[in-house]
Amino acid sequence: MQQFEEDILPQEKVKLSAMNLQRTLGFNYLMINGVHSLTNENREEIFYASANTGVIYDYRNNQQRLLQGHCHKITCTAYCPARDIILTADSGQQSMLVIWDAKTGVPLKTIFDPHANGCQAIDISQNGQFIVTLSKEEDERRQTITFWDWTLEDSQLVSTIIDPELEDYQIFVQINNNQLEQKNNVTTYEFATTGKTRIVFWSWETGAKGLEYYSPERQRTRTLTQTVFLPGSAQVVTGTQDGFIIVWDVSLILDEYAQPDERRVIKMVNLMNVSNKSETQKKKGNASINILRVQGKYLVIGASNGSVRFYDFQYRIKAWFEDIDIGEITNLSFSDKYEDGINLNQSYDEEGDDDSQPLVAPEFIVVDNEAKIILLKPSQFEEIDKQKKLGKLLLSSIISPIVSISVRPNSQVVAFSCENNRIYEWDFKVRSESLNEIGSDLHNTFIEYSPDGNYLSVCSKYGTVHLYDVKEKKWLKQLQVSETDKAKPKITFLTFSNDSKYFATIDESFAVSVFNFDYDPNSQQKQQKEWIFAGKTRVHHGTIRSIAFGETLDDKNQIQLKLFSIAEDMRLAEYDILDPSQSPYNRVKLKQVFSIEQECVPTSCIWYPINMHKEDVLLAVNEDYKLKLWSVMDEKLIICKKTCLGPTFGGPIKRLLLLNPNDIKNEFQDKYLAYSTGKQVVGIIKLPLDGNPNKSMGIIAHPDKVVDISSTQDGQLFFTSGGDDFTINIWGVDFAALEENFFTNEKEYDIFSNLLEGGPDGQTLVDLKDFFYYSQIRSKDEHTTKARKLDGRVPLEAIANMMRSMGYYPTNQEIQNMMNEIKFSKYIETGEYVTELEINTFLQLYVNHKPVYGVGKNQVHDALKVIGQDGSITKQDLINILMNEGEKLTQKELDEALYALIPDGQLPQKIDAHNLCDDILGIIIYLFPKGFEDLEASLRDDHPTQQVEQEQQEEDEPQQQ
Repeated sequence: MQQFEEDILPQEKVKLSAMNLQRTLGFNYLMINGVHSLTNENREEIFYASANTGVIYDYRNNQQRLLQGHCHKITCTAYCPARDIILTADSGQQSMLVIWDAKTGVPLKTIFDPHANGCQAIDISQNGQFIVTLSKEEDERRQTITFWDWTLEDSQLVSTIIDPELEDYQIFVQINNNQLEQKNNVTTYEFATTGKTRIVFWSWETGAKGLEYYSPERQRTRTLTQTVFLPGSAQVVTGTQDGFIIVWDVSLILDEYAQPDERRVIKMVNLMNVSNKSETQKKKGNASINILRVQGKYLVIGASNGSVRFYDFQYRIKAWFEDIDIGEITNLSFSDKYEDGINLNQSYDEEGDDDSQPLVAPEFIVVDNEAKIILLKPSQFEEIDKQKKLGKLLLSSIISPIVSISVRPNSQVVAFSCENNRIYEWDFKVRSESLNEIGSDLHNTFIEYSPDGNYLSVCSKYGTVHLYDVKEKKWLKQLQVSETDKAKPKITFLTFSNDSKYFATIDESFAVSVFNFDYDPNSQQKQQKEWIFAGKTRVHHGTIRSIAFGETLDDKNQIQLKLFSIAEDMRLAEYDILDPSQSPYNRVKLKQVFSIEQECVPTSCIWYPINMHKEDVLLAVNEDYKLKLWSVMDEKLIICKKTCLGPTFGGPIKRLLLLNPNDIKNEFQDKYLAYSTGKQVVGIIKLPLDGNPNKSMGIIAHPDKVVDISSTQDGQLFFTSGGDDFTINIWGVDFAALEENFFTNEKEYDIFSNLLEGGPDGQTLVDLKDFFYYSQIRSKDEHTTKARKLDGRVPLEAIANMMRSMGYYPTNQEIQNMMNEIKFSKYIETGEYVTELEINTFLQLYVNHKPVYGVGKNQVHDALKVIGQDGSITKQDLINILMNEGEKLTQKELDEALYALIPDGQLPQKIDAHNLCDDILGIIIYLFPKGFEDLEASLRDDHPTQQVEQEQQEEDEPQQQ
């Protein structure tokens, strides 16, 4: 579950798997107690959470150790210096709480499902034995609190639902590490939880079945932040967002809320509120006390104005750090390392007011809301020079959700854009602690480097493309995709041609625009080339999902550039990109538009990098987990060359990427496609496609959505971004390990039969054989008593009936696609058509084409909501659709179908999902009656499989006239 990183580009390293997470960029800087200093005399490290990965960062050597295992985003962490262990917990279904050894990065224990929906907050006792967790809930009235002893096999000691009448969702928890109360061999443990308006004190006695609690009066005028227990007393301090601290203590003076042994508010201390301050201070405004810590003899606060202050336990200020180049503080953590010259054994007068006493504290780190981590030393408080007070920057990372990423070819730089409209570059070889901002206020939606690495293109939501000259390090003029200033459609995607001379965009007006690096035809002085508008077309009637450039050879054996687009209207459009001499002003010529789907929306496409210049093939994927190869046969014919079942783990594929583009023209080099599903999962598919599931792999790369993917030119580093988790993951790809994982000794028949329900021994495979053998008999004239010679093949025309017999009802277009797949399977090699298929081919065809998931009433109801109203449709509207839309039915065909389904052949006046499924189509679950097994046994002698096997055996016997 953890991985050591030696170098981002290792030459010799033992690979753990085909894809290894090598480094992360970004961390959750807003998490409460999410960053911890692990530094001591032997190491200089910090820990933070990056999406679903824990990171131990050695800032001395700029290396990371990655703690992997969580599927969901890590929501809370804790660290115990005494035992040197790290705690990480996530939220969501099937959540985990993991205890790690901070020195080795090895998980010591994993607690599955600590709460039904994961953890909101966590704390660990000073001795590292006890843990308290708060559950994360959508329903705030069902929150639970649990106390654990993780060293026991059954770690949970007690769990209690928080009283809903408290009416305050608890977000922070703190264990009282003062001396535990022990009476009659019974130990009492205490901890406190904090919400926005309430603090709750909890206690548990060993052996008790539940937790005891009390909650002092509600703070209706202040918002609470964090709570700490002060050592050596019963006092507890809570911070507020208006700059006060609330001091709770046991008081002999009773009121209507408190009991004699319960804490109550004894005073409020103004530490950061400016209401009674000077006019100059009032202009700065109140500062929220975001962080409270107890360090030695100090109460330490971190405030929203970027200041860190040290107070004694009488709340007198002793030191302050207010000249730090930092924003609102979100985290503060002390190390176990003191500066040279500090004598920890020397006694100081804690009650005195002598300001000459030094600040006795270890080094500490602060984190702000700009994703900066700064190291501070206590001696900097006494510095006069402001530059020496700033501290050391350890990390400056991503502060806004990521929109898009792109790796610069032939370089070690990755660029990424964020929702704050800024563009950054980061050198993943140097691994600088900060980012290089190269652009701002660009309203970016997508970015992409040109294949030659000279330009970075940035699409905007206002219809413009910004181009950054990498060599000159400057932005070029904006390019518009709209004809007028009023029409500014959002650009959603951009792709370059392989030679970097063209790029194409798609926008929300359903248009495709092309730009070219050439001389401006409107300029009389053609001094130098520049990016110019080359043409635009709009043929789709739905959102365009993807575009891809392709290359073919023309009649003169010259490379002709093509462009393809797919959209939610389920159509594929092919365009020719004309030479400037042919058409200087509009070089985008629509060649043909073709319907490629009837039920599923296509999601992505890419030019197929196999047999380049021998045949023109486009690879497209759809929402039904299918990968389809579309072959451009001539100007008027596009056929589906092959359909393959794609990866089904993590949802449909949303983005495709050629993983090793350096080898695109090398026919003898293995080629791989990287993909992302848009949610959690990324993976790799080996080409050529054949539907073999052993030739693809997928991993959970991010806890939620995956917004973009990119790779280096050689494909050895694969980059993924997670959007809201502020994280870019860098994966090392081991192609040798990929081949080892993909290799199998199984025969194709065994591979595909394992994909059927029940596997090789299931009823589905038995049925498939039966129907195939029936088709053989029918193809040889079943109404005859003569001996028939069966060769194990059936004509292509039998595919439709065999598929329907298996319970899969393809459309006419899908039937034609299946027939073309077999018919043209050897056309490139032999120039001949295939007219028959054998059972192994039919098995592959069925597995690759049949829907992954069946159609139920919910899907029927959703469809009726689209074509009707409120999930129903009138009789006449349904008849009009059947006779005028899609694959149209004639009146005769409609009448025959209705009389076959309904006794009187009449549809009800109103049709919904229930009567359509139950009464008209008859989709019900049949239960076999008692004695069916005997009926089945009586028919075994007429079993078609046995009949065919007997006839094939007779073929080998001499025929007597």
